[in-house]
Amino acid sequence: MAANLRSVLLLALAASGCVGSLVEPPGGDNGNNGANAGGNGGNSGGSSGSGGGAGSNPTDPRLEARVWRLTPTQYNGEVQRMFPGAPSVSLPPGGSEYGLSNIASSARIDSGNATQYSEAARTIGSWVTTQGAAAARCTTFGTSECVDTLLGWFPEAAYRRPPTPQEKAELRAVYDDLVPQYGAPWAFTAVVRTVLSSPEFLYRSEVGPSGTGVVQIDDYEIASLLSFSLTDTGPDSSLLADAKAAKLRDPATREQHVRRLMDRTTGIWQRFFWEWLKMSTLESQGNETGLDPTLVASLQDEYHAFVDNIVVKNRGTLTELLTSTTTWGTSDVATYYGVSHPGGGVAPIQLDSSERGGLLTLGAWLVSHGKKGRDNVVRRGMGVYRDAMCQNIKPLNIDLEAAVRELVGADATIKQIADARGADKVCGACHATSDPVGLAFESFGGDGRFQTTYPDGKPVEAKVVWNGTSYDNPAQISAALAKDERFEQCMVQRFGHFVLGADFGAPVTVRASGAAYKAFKDSGGSLEELLVAIVRDPAFIERRK
Repeated sequence: MAANLRSVLLLALAASGCVGSLVEPPGGDNGNNGANAGGNGGNSGGSSGSGGGAGSNPTDPRLEARVWRLTPTQYNGEVQRMFPGAPSVSLPPGGSEYGLSNIASSARIDSGNATQYSEAARTIGSWVTTQGAAAARCTTFGTSECVDTLLGWFPEAAYRRPPTPQEKAELRAVYDDLVPQYGAPWAFTAVVRTVLSSPEFLYRSEVGPSGTGVVQIDDYEIASLLSFSLTDTGPDSSLLADAKAAKLRDPATREQHVRRLMDRTTGIWQRFFWEWLKMSTLESQGNETGLDPTLVASLQDEYHAFVDNIVVKNRGTLTELLTSTTTWGTSDVATYYGVSHPGGGVAPIQLDSSERGGLLTLGAWLVSHGKKGRDNVVRRGMGVYRDAMCQNIKPLNIDLEAAVRELVGADATIKQIADARGADKVCGACHATSDPVGLAFESFGGDGRFQTTYPDGKPVEAKVVWNGTSYDNPAQISAALAKDERFEQCMVQRFGHFVLGADFGAPVTVRASGAAYKAFKDSGGSLEELLVAIVRDPAFIERRK
């Protein structure tokens, strides 16, 4: 890979041909490892192809050797870490699976997006040069000594490992080749652009040593995997020190880092629950249901504060996440809930426990799964059954309105319709589980406000029987979901998928997933212990070639 460094930039500076270098992932010295990691990435994501995914063999949960591109957030975060104040650049996101972003198999640079990365490197390189000695961390900008100072820290910070002597020599040669003709500032920009265009910066690798079979990835690869998975940023000095000392293959050491970094994991928990529970429609549905955009933004901020406080600050459990009657929001959020606010911006708010409790009764989730009209039984019920219980169902190819008319009369209530769907031998296969949940959440209108009657004046009938137990309100059904095995196992499977960027497999079939689920259950549903279990497992650092 070092031999490509100079050509990466020389081609990019000529505004042609840079695609080939930009899209080449690290790990090329091991034969076709880079290509295999990309070509079979879908299999590592759980597909049923011949490569075998995480869930294809219960005795071998390990992912294939792979590389994956930094996300736009990670790219900009790494640039800020190295050059505070640098401009943020716009880059394309990768694909998603089950609503989860940052999937390894789709995180690639190709001929369709390589120009954006080349332009990003140009923008940042030019900015760094205008900052001069401060950005380079040298004394006198424009000198050979300043370039040596830059090369003493920048490649190591960018590659998230010490550069080889050859890599440093190649980078120095970029400057030396260009300075006679173009001058020191332009040549300095070229060095920065070369590093930022390098696959060693743009990609995270999990390739390990040469050879075939099952291998452990190296310590620097572990450091990046652990840090980006937990914090969306590159490894800090403590992780890199343990990588240099070859300590990260020890599960106890990895656990220490998880616990040390837990306070910095807020962003990944917020993003996970947001994506897993399909809440990205909050803004659009808020608009459709007539909520003020300012209130919608406050509901999103409330969600972020809620997850931060429950999961990170209080090291909470899934049950606490789904039952807490304390939330954190501004006065307009308290007014929306019909409760008092202590004043002073974002502050703890006590919800009415007979109406609300937990994340699924927050405005953000309810509005994301709400719409104008009389009811949201199917929308919210399926949001739980399909997404939060990992039920991969396909809609029937039938006229749904006609099917409902056959089940009940034109004057049937919402509850009568739901009960009829659940009792039908075809519809009931799904709706017997989903509709009682959706019906319980009918206590909330499409805009998420509590209601006892529909807009047409008919009463809301939200008392339900689910799995043989009666529930009087949505707070009770939310508490029951927190203890439901399907909900718990789906959360573990999807969180493992989120952390690893590939399908983690179901706990009932895949060993690593099952071990994480057991640790989660044994800890009383601790979300921190779930994360620790995933990172401690051998499958976290082992890859198949």
